Amino acid sequence: MKNNANKAVTKTLQGICLFLASSHFVYSETNNTDVEKFTNTAGSKPFSHPIKMTDPEYDQYILGRSFFTIPWVEAPSATTARDGLGPHFSSNTCASCHVDNGSAPTLSDKNQPLRSLVFKLTQPSMHSLRWLVDNIDTPLHDNVPDPVYGTQVSIRGNGKVKPEAQTRLKIESILFTYPDGQTLTLTKFVPYLEKLAYGPLAAKTVISLRQPPILAGLRLIEQVSNEDILAWEDPFDDNADGISGRANWLNLPQKNEKILGRMNWKASAANIVEQTANAAAHDIGLTNPFFTDELCQPAQTDCIVAPQGNTTRLGRLDLPMLRLQAIASFIRDHKAPKTVNLDTKGQKGKVLFKALGCTACHRTTLTTTKGVEFHSYSDLLLHDMGNELKDGRPEFLASEQEYRTAPLWGVGARVRAQHRFLHDARAKTPEEAIIWHGGEAEKAKLRFTKLDQTDRLALLHFLEQL
Repeated sequence: MKNNANKAVTKTLQGICLFLASSHFVYSETNNTDVEKFTNTAGSKPFSHPIKMTDPEYDQYILGRSFFTIPWVEAPSATTARDGLGPHFSSNTCASCHVDNGSAPTLSDKNQPLRSLVFKLTQPSMHSLRWLVDNIDTPLHDNVPDPVYGTQVSIRGNGKVKPEAQTRLKIESILFTYPDGQTLTLTKFVPYLEKLAYGPLAAKTVISLRQPPILAGLRLIEQVSNEDILAWEDPFDDNADGISGRANWLNLPQKNEKILGRMNWKASAANIVEQTANAAAHDIGLTNPFFTDELCQPAQTDCIVAPQGNTTRLGRLDLPMLRLQAIASFIRDHKAPKTVNLDTKGQKGKVLFKALGCTACHRTTLTTTKGVEFHSYSDLLLHDMGNELKDGRPEFLASEQEYRTAPLWGVGARVRAQHRFLHDARAKTPEEAIIWHGGEAEKAKLRFTKLDQTDRLALLHFLEQL
């Protein structure tokens, strides 16, 4: 039994190597150091501007766009390239949760969750090798799942497959008062489930919320060297500034090669291909090289016996590697948001942003290995954000209250689209998001609250120009 367990762990590690190797199939780092080629400010859809491509790159881009935007359908179907939907799913396209490559609305007009606000399920775990050996059928990149519903709730099912549950929110209002007497009403979401199709959740299962991040600019983030990211790491706060950013490593301790996480809310994905594969499996129900089996749990017999997509010349997977890589190319080949030319108020806000200590985590400038400087306002490291943002979900080395510094580029576009902020979408505005900051960001947050209203508005105006 022990030998079987060790073989399973080895197979999982080999799978991770496949993840990373596969991403290089369509990955091409440009030699051009002109940031203007990769950033954009114009237009009403700031995340939808493609970079300049060669003809073969454009062909890959168009193929990826089709799989990203055209709905998937239930199997069996004559449309064999798109008949892998479900059996459990929440959306039938990537574009449903990434409108124009950005984010998406997360709440209905009745303040209930839309499909873009996903409910993650987690059982308590020490994230140890012992747990992996004892749970050899659980993929390494998953958290510890609920034994009945897995790692994420699917709100739809195709054919005779029942939706797993209806996602619901209880919304609590919290009044915050600034030292100058100004007030702000914060909202806190308490998630719960109704109409559970397969019985109750396990007693210790925790529900955590995730909203979709914007997808623009990931090419540049993917091209920052590990060394540049780790140069800002200070896990023991050796410089005593109260900031202790650290890396999220995605591999087991005994592996010689280290895989650095840099994407998603907790830096739990190393590259665009891996991030895309995870979303395709959990949100749309598409099998792919990283999730080769349907995500049906043992108690979900209707899911287990549901029809699967037809085997094609590319194999039995709903999303074979070539198509997965095409989607990654489509995501990769869009320009990043670019800061507009700051007006006087914005310049003042920028000075305040630095003076308050915000740039200790929201690093102003990153550089790709080919010398392209860009301004995502993130160090791509994990930081403790305090008890108020603790959500019960560790991911690899990230604790329940640690999150990757959220890139701030595109904040203005998100405000104009009325999309929400923070990992669980609790913040309606950037101002609310700041007030929720705690942990390592507590001192900077307190400095912000002590500004007079004019200065606070200047800083918020700066953020909306990013």
